[in-house]
Amino acid sequence: MISYYLTCITLRLVVILMLDHGEMMTKKPYTYNQLQILNTVLEEGNYTQAAKCLGMSQSAVSQAITRLETNLDVKLFIQRGRYLVPTDYCLEIGALTSKMQEIESGIDALIERSEVFEASVLKVGMCSAMPGTEILKQFTAAYPKLQTEIYFGNFQETFNRVIAGDVDVGILANVPQDDRLKLKKCATQRLVALCSPDHPFASKKAISLNELVSETVIFRTQGSTTQKLIDNALKKLELTLTPTYIVNTQESVFDAVHQNLGIGFAWSESATRKEGVIKLPIIELSSTYDEVIFSLKESSNKIVSALMNSLEEA
Repeated sequence: MISYYLTCITLRLVVILMLDHGEMMTKKPYTYNQLQILNTVLEEGNYTQAAKCLGMSQSAVSQAITRLETNLDVKLFIQRGRYLVPTDYCLEIGALTSKMQEIESGIDALIERSEVFEASVLKVGMCSAMPGTEILKQFTAAYPKLQTEIYFGNFQETFNRVIAGDVDVGILANVPQDDRLKLKKCATQRLVALCSPDHPFASKKAISLNELVSETVIFRTQGSTTQKLIDNALKKLELTLTPTYIVNTQESVFDAVHQNLGIGFAWSESATRKEGVIKLPIIELSSTYDEVIFSLKESSNKIVSALMNSLEEA
């Protein structure tokens, strides 16, 4: 998107040079300013409203159109009573000038947004490094002066931060539908078991929760959505697992498993760690869950909107 607008800026500068200065080609019978006035007259329907919109006098608008008609040697408008009726030729030109106006408006919006971003701080809540940090890395590359604060916590802590307005946006998996929120999917997750490469389970393709009864297991603290899913699955199986370790972050689970302290649980795409941990699908937990970026619907934060829109452009 940024490269698109930069291209538009370059094209606009070239057009202005070509139209107003005639240094790159034979001088054209029109100027950028005249085309802008023509486009405004077409949009507003008469000279009076066009003049107000452009901040010019009505006579200046009329003179610009007359000069353009003379230079083009063609009639652009026909006066019928109090109304101006554009000719077919005028409408064809208007279809092109409206595209120029659209590009100009896009450039103005981009410049305004960049200025807003330079003076802003984006506050983000998440419970694991991935995919959130990768999304932020790609997004902030376009806005190097934007400051981003990241707050890690479990699911409930992060969710509550968004609801309370303590952070601008949250990135979580398995977020419930809530009328207060707007959501945009950014990844697909599945709950997996984690073990060390040195553990006997490391060669398995998948495991059952029943196989963990005699194993050392690592649980998360209350408020973790991954722990809630494990608890629900155990309840359905009428199975009891007693954790040896209870940790408060998903990253801590990976660290503990890496040290071969036991079997842990996490989202499949939640960590940057590529080595030292084996991910095993859980037979009883085969469902997938959407990871989403979410914020309050009532928020009009331009940075959050741009962040969500960037997912569509990726």
